[in-house]
Formats: sequence, structure tokens, C-alpha cells
Amino acid sequence: MSAPVASIVITTHSRPLLLEAALRSCLTHATTRGLDFEVVVADNSPDGHAAAVLARLDPLVPLRAVPCSPPNISVARNAGLRAARAPLVAFLDDDQEVEPGWLDALVDTLERTGADAALGAVRPALPPGVAPAPWDPESRQFSRLSPMPDGAPVIAGGPARTRDFVVGAGNSLWRVATCFTEPEPFDLDYGACGGEDLELFLRLEGAGRRFVWCPGAVAREKVPASRFALRYALLRAYSGGQVFAALSRRHGGAGTTLRGVAQFLAMGLLALLLWPFPAARGRFGRAALAAAGGLGKLTWWRRVALYHAESAQRAGAA
Repeated sequence: MSAPVASIVITTHSRPLLLEAALRSCLTHATTRGLDFEVVVADNSPDGHAAAVLARLDPLVPLRAVPCSPPNISVARNAGLRAARAPLVAFLDDDQEVEPGWLDALVDTLERTGADAALGAVRPALPPGVAPAPWDPESRQFSRLSPMPDGAPVIAGGPARTRDFVVGAGNSLWRVATCFTEPEPFDLDYGACGGEDLELFLRLEGAGRRFVWCPGAVAREKVPASRFALRYALLRAYSGGQVFAALSRRHGGAGTTLRGVAQFLAMGLLALLLWPFPAARGRFGRAALAAAGGLGKLTWWRRVALYHAESAQRAGAA
């Protein structure tokens, strides 16, 4: 059997309904011109739910599940990579559904530009009846959007880094030959807290690899109502600050601690001043989140296992 043009790797952890929706979207919409592809599900869930999901489908393309443990997003990504047979690998999260021609757009942009990886657009899909949080009315924390044209350079780190979004692996396409030359390219140390994809982007960028923007490759990300709570947003901001500081130290950044102190004190004071005023809930939330991020930069060495906390929350709600 000849190798496909692209392998779609979907990482999943105990979300069978979301996984099935993601798979059906890939099988239906990934290509509108008959592009040859396969789908690999990296099943990082303790109960191995992916096999039952795959059994309900009737795919016309190669589709298989690869069990992997322990629970760690880097373990899942690396396992999916090992199972992939194509020279191009697309990553998709199990809560994302792709729009028609998604894979076509990624392949076209990557081939036209000669870049090493292309990042597609992510639009949030809110639950019915759930409004965006007042501190994030456009739900940008769950989006990856930019007015940049197709093929525009994406810079992962440093002073010239792309400001519209933080780079991530969900909805992206990579050249295996230039990006995945190590046995385990995704660092296991960041597999519980997040940032494993940003770490790889920074490492590859330091080695001269190039990334580009592909707005025509759109994925819709289903966002549960629990993620619009301020408590979750604060935890995510705190964890994000920790990851940012840890990666800055690893990849040559300077002054992160001092910036964290200034950010925590200034934004924390602003949040306290805004707290008594209901009309300022949006500004209060943004200040509180910035303060949480600043505090995270001061405690980078003891990172919160954000993904494990999310899994425990889902299990408690079930």
C-alpha cells in the first residue's frame, strides 16, 4: 500500500462524543478534491474509548487507533507521529471539527511557500445559550484568527513574534522530514501543563525552520460552558504564565521574572480597584487574568498540571 499524502493525527483523552464528531468532520470535509490521507487516533484515555468510536464509523480512508499511556499530551502526540505513514502530518484536537477543504488548504499553502509547518484558523463554537465571558467578549482565548494573508510568516518567539495568537499544534500541518527528526519531538515535561507544542515551535524556529499562516484551513473548536467561568480562566492564565516563563528561560529569554513582578503588582492593584464596580466586570476580569499570568511567571518551576485538572473536572461532572 502506497503512503498517503498526509496523516491526520487526532489526540484524544476520555471524550468519545467529541472524538466521533471530529472524525466524522475529517472523513466528510478534510478534502474536496480526493486528496489521499489517513487518520490516526492517539488514544490517551485510560479506558481506550477510541476503538469503540472507530467501530461505529464506515470510513473510506485508512483509520486506526493507537493506545498510548500515561496520560500526557506529549505522549499522545509522539505516539501518533510514530504511527503516521505520510510525509506530511496534520494535528487536530478531539474537540475540533474541520470545515470543507481544510486539509486541501493546508497542503496547498505548505507546498506553495515551501515552509516547514502551516497553521490554520480556529473559531470557537460556544454551547447553546452560553454567552462569551465579559472579559473576553470575542472568545479570543479559544480562537486563532488573524488578518494576515495566506502564506504570511508566523513567528513563534522573540521580539518579532506573531502577536495575533500564540502558536499551537491543534489545526496545523508539518513536514515530517524537517520537523520530526527526533524520536520524541514533543517534550514530556510539558505534556501535563501544556506548552509542549510551543516548546517544539521555539526549538524548530531556533534551528531555522519556517512557519506560515493558512486562514483557509478552518477548524471549529467546541468550548464547554465550564471554560467561561472566571475560576477556570484564572487557572489557565496562571498556568500560561508559568509555561511562558519556563520556555523563555529555556530558549534564551531575559527579564521574565521582573516583568512578572510588575505585571502581577500593577494588574493585581487594578483588579482590586475595579472589583466593587459591577459595570466594570470586563475590565476587572482582564486585569485579574493579567495578574494571574504575572504570578505564574514568578512560579514557573512548579507548573500546574492544567490538563490533569481539566480531566478531573470532566470526571467529576460526569
